[in-house]
Amino acid sequence: MNRLLLILLLPLALAPACAPEPAAEHHVLVNRNLVLLTDTTQWSPGQLTDYRDSLTKVGYRVLVSGYPGESSAALAARLPWLLQPGVDVFLYDERLAGQAGLDSLRVYLTRVSSPALIQELKQ
Repeated sequence: MNRLLLILLLPLALAPACAPEPAAEHHVLVNRNLVLLTDTTQWSPGQLTDYRDSLTKVGYRVLVSGYPGESSAALAARLPWLLQPGVDVFLYDERLAGQAGLDSLRVYLTRVSSPALIQELKQ
């Protein structure tokens, strides 16, 4: 009986040594597309590059878009082009086209049923 018990317990004693190693954790950086809508002339030299680089480090593929003095109508006219690559997040700087530009962006995204998020850039 003891012999039978030992034979039955033997696989349990060997199991940890024979078990496959747990899969190593791999940190895969998934790129998400982000459009930074801003008036680039409002940034100090190097500040915009540093900010874009910080967004890239946390997994965003960043496109900076905006023109000095751009109107909300001009911004709205460019939105179909900006959405082509599948934008996940719009980071909107109110200095670009004011509250009207933000409202135009929200209306457009709702109209085309885009899942893109809108976040306001706070300076």
